[in-house]
Amino acid sequence: MASNFVDIVGYQLEKIHTGMIAWLLDSERSPLPLLEQSTIIAKLASDIPQRGTLTKVKAIREYSFGRRLRIDLVLEINREDRTKTYLLIEYKTDSDVSVDQLKRSAQEFSKENPKVPFSVIILAVGAGQFTLTHQLREIQCLGFRAIDLPRTLEIFSALSIAGTTSTYDDWIASLRAERDRAIQIDQALAGMDGPWDARLLKAGYRTGSPIFYMFYDKLRAHLNEGCFQGWAIYNGSNNPVMNWQEGWVTVGTGGDAIKLYWEFNWNDFRLKAAIKGQAEEQTSARWKHWQDIRPALIQLCKLCPISGHKTYNKRGTSSAAAYKWEFDFCNETPGVIANKTSAILSHVHKCLKTVA
Repeated sequence: MASNFVDIVGYQLEKIHTGMIAWLLDSERSPLPLLEQSTIIAKLASDIPQRGTLTKVKAIREYSFGRRLRIDLVLEINREDRTKTYLLIEYKTDSDVSVDQLKRSAQEFSKENPKVPFSVIILAVGAGQFTLTHQLREIQCLGFRAIDLPRTLEIFSALSIAGTTSTYDDWIASLRAERDRAIQIDQALAGMDGPWDARLLKAGYRTGSPIFYMFYDKLRAHLNEGCFQGWAIYNGSNNPVMNWQEGWVTVGTGGDAIKLYWEFNWNDFRLKAAIKGQAEEQTSARWKHWQDIRPALIQLCKLCPISGHKTYNKRGTSSAAAYKWEFDFCNETPGVIANKTSAILSHVHKCLKTVA
């Protein structure tokens, strides 16, 4: 049975992690000396000039702007010259990283605290870290800082209280175990009955989207070694998705023009179309156009040497699919799936623009 308190309560609960950081860095409660707190803060926010000796840190969890917004953790940093700086930390375990959320946090805090220097940090330590990759450039361009699980371990491991405080030791052990689970996801899935196999739960995995995000990241690494690069992992209408961002193709002109795209959705690889328009009339025109070109798309996909099958002709709220290839994440390695995916794209993608 699990004895680590983080695993017992639930690694995916963000409040556990923000609570640990608040405890480590709030000067009135912290078991760490101020100098060590200062070192951690310098690593968290390397973009803020460290002027003057740190005198006190105040940690505010669930920093609230009324009903409008909450920031997971705000650190008020006081220095001997009586200046204050703030770290705004948004924490993610398994949920997607949202750039819009970071923007709102910065805007609201700036309104209430004009002329006060602050840094915005997204700290992602679960499967949500894999939704960071395709957003990193935008996050950095906005002046925000993104910290994933490996970097979190670099910052918080081997503190002076290691081996003396079971609460801290449990937390670090849980972070390391999560890192190892992500590294070993393909090995853990090998031979399982499926991604929801109960044995995965016993091994500490959280089934559903976290499993797929971890596996997608392995798959993305292989795909990025080939010709078809630039994949985004995110939640798509409560489904785990990995979309080929570089592969959107516009078919047709005018109001009924349709954008075709490729994505992994659960364990299927699908050719899909964005149908929803700005108005109902545009959506209807696109749907009609989709019905006209769908048979030709299906025929293109049938000619691919990797076998798949057409999907049901079902209209979704914003998209529709023409064809899919089903993969077995428990019996096919990320490398094999990446090779098959590349073969599909090599045969089909270049022909999409020929469909009127």
